[in-house]
Parts: sequence; C-alpha cells; structure tokens
Amino acid sequence: MSDDRKANSNKHAPWIIGWFILDAVVALAPPIYWAVDGDRTAVFGLPAVVIYFIAVAVFITASIVAAYLAEAHSGEAG
Repeated sequence: MSDDRKANSNKHAPWIIGWFILDAVVALAPPIYWAVDGDRTAVFGLPAVVIYFIAVAVFITASIVAAYLAEAHSGEAG
C-alpha cells in the first residue's frame, strides 16, 4: 500500500464520526424510554418503549450502512 493510501485510510468523514457519537449517546445515555410510560403511551398499537428500541436499532444500523457506503465510495472499503 502506498504512503498516500495509508495516510488517507486513517481519515474518516467527520459526519460519520459524529453519527457514531450520536449512536452512543442515544444507546447509552440515561434511558430516554423510561421517561415514556409504556403502559399508557402507544404508537401504532405498540408501547412507546418498543418503538424507541426499534428506532434506536434502525438508527444504529443506518449509521453502519452509511459508513460502509461512504468508505466504498471513497475506495477505502476492502
């Protein structure tokens, strides 16, 4: 691998890093879903807590896919 490619392989788009930081905050912060009463609050017939867990999973999965696509576009994914 050339020196230029080694130098570029350590650089990631700042928005990807920010998105992963936001993933960590959403997944590990004090549980926001506790603030929502799952028994009384329903979204599409499901408790809001279930919707929160599904939304977090989709958000984190989307960040992984976006990071892969960004690296594939730049030629870094191997």
